[in-house]
Amino acid sequence: MITCPSPKCGSPNVADLPHYWHSLPAESPLKARYAPPDAADASYWLALAAVVAGVVLLVSGSLLGLLVAAAGVGWGVLVHQRAAGAAVQLADWESSRVCLACTGTF
Repeated sequence: MITCPSPKCGSPNVADLPHYWHSLPAESPLKARYAPPDAADASYWLALAAVVAGVVLLVSGSLLGLLVAAAGVGWGVLVHQRAAGAAVQLADWESSRVCLACTGTF
């Protein structure tokens, strides 16, 4: 049996956080408190366009193309890291529990 890890509480009345959040009514003030983390906007189109533009500039003889392509790759890496971080936060939220006695999460 899972109990609340708080030394002041220790209640066995716990629930899965996602299930509890979905069961809350829309007007509940706890709906915002226990909401899942925001999903990252993982659009790679701008990074891909920058890489393609950089390659086109590089092929046309401009060294600026190398800088543009490198910036596109860097932007793609940044977008990927943001998306991976958001996925980790969502996985943590999905495996969290809430104590129904003291409203703490763990």
